[in-house]
Amino acid sequence: MKAWHADLAIIGAATIWGMSFIFTRWGLEDSSPALFLTCRFGLAMIVSIFMFGHKLAGLSKTTAKRGLILGLLMGGGYLLQNYSVNFTEVPRAAFIAAMTLPAIPVVSFILFREKIKKNNLVGIVMALVGLYLLLDPSFGGLNGGDIIALLSVPMWALYLIYMNIFTEDQESHTGQLLILQFMGALPLTIAVAVVFETGLWPPLHPDLAKGLNFTKQFWMGLLYCALLASIGIVFIQTACQKYTTPIQAMLCFQFEPVTAAAGAWLFLNETVGVIGVMGAIIIIMGVLTSELGGLMASPKAKNAG
Repeated sequence: MKAWHADLAIIGAATIWGMSFIFTRWGLEDSSPALFLTCRFGLAMIVSIFMFGHKLAGLSKTTAKRGLILGLLMGGGYLLQNYSVNFTEVPRAAFIAAMTLPAIPVVSFILFREKIKKNNLVGIVMALVGLYLLLDPSFGGLNGGDIIALLSVPMWALYLIYMNIFTEDQESHTGQLLILQFMGALPLTIAVAVVFETGLWPPLHPDLAKGLNFTKQFWMGLLYCALLASIGIVFIQTACQKYTTPIQAMLCFQFEPVTAAAGAWLFLNETVGVIGVMGAIIIIMGVLTSELGGLMASPKAKNAG
């Protein structure tokens, strides 16, 4: 597979992911967040085993460990994302998620002591300014869902970093990693659902005690999120990540918040206002500055050498 083929596939995945915010909101109308996610990952795991279960033959310990780690990170990211969408507007949650790319250099510095480049710093500052505007200049509009969405950013950054590391030499294990990620995510979502959404622990919010109601909206949200936004996205990302870089992949994933915002406007009548739109644009500009600056500097460095 050529790099641009992988990038096109990831753009398609980003569009699916963006629309998944809308379907998640519909699903959460009749389900508490962790229970909905448990159904989503459970159905995705069953279907993926049916499709790729034969590839589990000869599964190595290394691949099993990598898949389960990725699943745990993915489960944590989606849990936080589901809770954020439940308590804040879709465009805000989606553009906060776009902060993942500027966060990657920071997380890489903390974990691996990789130097943060100047263009990364400029992009991070721009993205933070955009985030400030998106969330309201006075921060009077900051809500619990926004805070949860912010907590998901380092989780997604870790997921993407380790996805790149773990798939570099996994030429023939895409199906294995796909199934293992759902297996790794399910115990986390089940534990959160049991503790916080089934009455074992007093609910912190009425929405956490909604349980499951098998309505048309719930099934629409579940089928889209489980089949397209789980199996489809995870398969594309796992299969294509090794043909591109985390930077290029996340540049392609900038279609995700744009698609989510457009879908929220069309189907949910949710907007973020003029100042919020300005903030969202600045976030995207910060993301592009952070990463395109480094990409454009590379040829110059080679020519200078």
